[in-house]
Amino acid sequence: MKIVFVNHTFPPHSMAGSELCVLRLAQDLQRRGHETVVFYRIADETLDELALVEGEFEGVSTCAINHTYRFARKFQDIYLNPILAARFAHWLRQQNADVVHFHHLTNLSLSLVQEAKAVGLPVVLTLHDYWLLCQRGQLLRRDLSLCDGPGDAKCRACLSTQLLRGPAQRYASAFIGRALSGSNSRLIVDGLDIRKAQIHTPNANFVARTSFQFDGQLGDALLMHPPAEVRYRLKLNSPAHFVSSIALHPDVYQKPGGGVWFFVERNGETLLKQWLNPKENEEDQGWHEVAIDLPPSESAHDELVLKTIAENEDAQFCSAGWKAPRVESLTPAPTKAHAVSGWKKRLFTLAADAIVHLSAQAREGISHRKHWAQRVMNGADLLVSPSHFLADFFIQHGAPKYKLIVSDNGFPDAPAAAPRTTGTPLRFGYIGTWIPSKGVHLLLEAFQTIDPADAVLHVYGFFPGYAGYEQYEDELRALAGPAVEMMGRYQPEDAYSIVGGFDCLVVPSIWWENSPMTIHEGLQMRVPVLTADVGGMAEQVQQGGGLTFRHRDAGDLRRVIESLIQRPQRLDALRESAPAVKSSSEHADELAQRYEQLIQQRNAS
Repeated sequence: MKIVFVNHTFPPHSMAGSELCVLRLAQDLQRRGHETVVFYRIADETLDELALVEGEFEGVSTCAINHTYRFARKFQDIYLNPILAARFAHWLRQQNADVVHFHHLTNLSLSLVQEAKAVGLPVVLTLHDYWLLCQRGQLLRRDLSLCDGPGDAKCRACLSTQLLRGPAQRYASAFIGRALSGSNSRLIVDGLDIRKAQIHTPNANFVARTSFQFDGQLGDALLMHPPAEVRYRLKLNSPAHFVSSIALHPDVYQKPGGGVWFFVERNGETLLKQWLNPKENEEDQGWHEVAIDLPPSESAHDELVLKTIAENEDAQFCSAGWKAPRVESLTPAPTKAHAVSGWKKRLFTLAADAIVHLSAQAREGISHRKHWAQRVMNGADLLVSPSHFLADFFIQHGAPKYKLIVSDNGFPDAPAAAPRTTGTPLRFGYIGTWIPSKGVHLLLEAFQTIDPADAVLHVYGFFPGYAGYEQYEDELRALAGPAVEMMGRYQPEDAYSIVGGFDCLVVPSIWWENSPMTIHEGLQMRVPVLTADVGGMAEQVQQGGGLTFRHRDAGDLRRVIESLIQRPQRLDALRESAPAVKSSSEHADELAQRYEQLIQQRNAS
């Protein structure tokens, strides 16, 4: 059978939990004679929006769709993209697949599940986190406090800046942003909305939003079959650039007729006059970039005009287009010297919260996303949760219980754990990204008073950047006490050898983690795990192999660390009690059987 996997990203672009889970599944199923392909999202500003890029990674066929949100204008566009879904559906129909297994839909579109069902395929959905119910994914509020589940008022408060996308956001930003701006510059892009332009053409069908395809890649375009003229009103208070590309549609290359003149004018001044005739000149084929400086203007009637004129009277086969025409302007942005103070940030947040509280658009946005999340859960034929905790949470919030099974992810065979003797100082370790939800700060706080003669802590990983918490790495380094060494980046293939060098692996996440990959790696290497007493974290060590501390409590974490320092022989018993970890091979066998059952049910109906 042929299985299509769908995930928000995939190696080599990202090597996190769900990505590696999909890669291993695809490889294991291929070894069993099945065919697999992975559909995922990339974000490449140099590619056309929603371009499809076929590829391969470690023997697995892939198709990436380029989604940069460059045309997103409202909250709904963050999680629902009908054009992306249509491209996926067209691609899926060409695959002759037997089943579609979704793993994560963030940065794609919730409607992909409905598109797969419309093709007539069984749908499996693995729940890797809370994103389907929580736009932020981890049930953490902006202040990092825990949220007990979605609710209209709670979600509006948490997502105020996202909910205000569109006109309301522009008004709020214009009002509040003046108080927060400094003397440097930042880039603002205006997509030049055709709906707000004045259009002059003998035939209304001559001007339209469409797409041109070159070398197998679609590009969003403004069709301007000559003669056509489109006028945009501008308001530029700072230097800007007009950016686009021009082309004739490839379907006309072998047709009779001549070329096309392309013009850009501003307030009567010609800024561009370029002729293309790909019918006679091969070098005129494809896209040709256009970039024009636009000085600021105080004119109340500042106007930008795009024009196309046919070379001769025979204009029947002269379809011309402008690729994603836009204006990029430079406007004031904060500098270090004018850094936004804490109270100004709070003012911005309070203002956004107040606007959202009064906004019907915001209320409708939350309701709309909730509706689509329910459609996804109802539309899937099988829901898979790696932990009982996550399964129970989703059932409480609308997931059909009869469709949901609990089945942990599988992991590749680990190298043999080396014999060890526990000495001093004890070697504690953390491995993973340095982001607030992972609780690295909690661990460093717990280790501040630890004597390095008794125990040391090696912290492996890096700070990938995290919106709203840009100073997090600096805060971590400031928290690091004398027993802590910040080890920095590591290669994914080195994870087992790093973990194998610890006496105790610490997983201090402050959110309700589902089924952390690092806990499995610790258990595989017979390294005792110290983790929080909630969620899928606690489930992993219930049968042995580790200890727990009170969730989000640095003091209790320190207490457990000190108890191990005082009685290091406990670590030997924990090693012996570590439970077996499901292999990726067992995982593939289990899912292959589930796929076959769903296919049989479909064929019988």
